[in-house]
Amino acid sequence: MFNDIPYWKVNREERFFCFLFAHALLSSRSVRVGFAELAKEKCDMEQALDPDELEVYVEVAALRDYSYDLGNPSKYSNLTHDRRRTVLEQILKIREVDPEMLDKHDLFWTSPNKKKLWCPSHWSIEALNNAGLEKLKEVRWAFNAKPDILLVSPKTMLVIEAKLESGEGRKDETGYKQYEIQELIVDLWKQLIPEFQQRKLAQARLEVKGAGNNTITWVDILAIIADSDIDAFTRNSLDQLKKYFNGKKGASNSRQEYQSP
Repeated sequence: MFNDIPYWKVNREERFFCFLFAHALLSSRSVRVGFAELAKEKCDMEQALDPDELEVYVEVAALRDYSYDLGNPSKYSNLTHDRRRTVLEQILKIREVDPEMLDKHDLFWTSPNKKKLWCPSHWSIEALNNAGLEKLKEVRWAFNAKPDILLVSPKTMLVIEAKLESGEGRKDETGYKQYEIQELIVDLWKQLIPEFQQRKLAQARLEVKGAGNNTITWVDILAIIADSDIDAFTRNSLDQLKKYFNGKKGASNSRQEYQSP
């Protein structure tokens, strides 16, 4: 039998803790203020996030979302086609690939008659390699990647890659390196998304242990939560992160331990 304890004491999923952090930001002004000050101090931000006008996004697929917004792919019109082609040509230029490659290779099209263009998230890695277009593999990966957290305020944005038990995602056989793809994602955001161009965009990593510029630790987050008015479930669930710092399993140091209803 497993241990007879609540699930929130054993959950190890990075996305769970990212969700709780996002919830804390949305639920508590003191958390927003504390994190805005922390991010300004630790990240390369010319201007702090605005705690009173803060948008919070998790599992951010902005490239795919904006691509979908170019037009209904189920009712593929000439307007949708023209808009999608304009974006794809710009992407190829960014990657120093001749835009005329779109017409020379079937891999960019949903069928051989070349009536409908694929979103880059559907490009075949094998087909790109066979066509000698290896440098476009990173674009495909960028469209499929989802940075953990994006914070948006009127003049500033912060994209956060969170780590708990795992390190950087890498696949030596394909050349995939997560942090390099993250840089490309941010570059594509800046060049292709007008809404993002209106703001200064900074990056950060949220890690168990870390130092240096643009690095925030879960200890930093716990310190902000400790002084906040956040609900007991969120407080106690985040407190379970302490086992990664002190090597002890389970025990919560919160003032009031959450009791399920």
